[in-house]
Amino acid sequence: MASSFLCFTLLFITIYTADGFLSYGLDRCLFNSTELNDIEYIRSDYYNKLEIFRFSSSLGKFVGYTEYGVKQADYFNKDTAYLNTLKASKETYCQHNIGNWYKNILSKSVPPTVRLYSTTPVSGHHPAMLVCRVYDFYPKQI
Repeated sequence: MASSFLCFTLLFITIYTADGFLSYGLDRCLFNSTELNDIEYIRSDYYNKLEIFRFSSSLGKFVGYTEYGVKQADYFNKDTAYLNTLKASKETYCQHNIGNWYKNILSKSVPPTVRLYSTTPVSGHHPAMLVCRVYDFYPKQI
């Protein structure tokens, strides 16, 4: 399991504009392995860059973040068919795609770029100091 929590986002954005107002939805999968219990599916709805409400598969329900969003969340939480569809998205949408991402991207590694040099410290008792710097590698564990 990776020590840091990885996030990949597939954007299925539906945009509605009227007189300069913007409304869109965002579906994403958060994961740190290909195991189903390590995956979270999140469906968020935004209005003018402000998240109004969100469905989280770890909670299994909608949560509202504004007055309007709380009303929408209550409405959608009563619709069991829609809730079950979104709960199934964790397995049908996320797990399938994460398997592809993990296999093709995240399991790869990149060798580090190493720079080794000697320098004189600004203050101290030593005439020289050996410095080793490591850059541009993946995964980040050394």
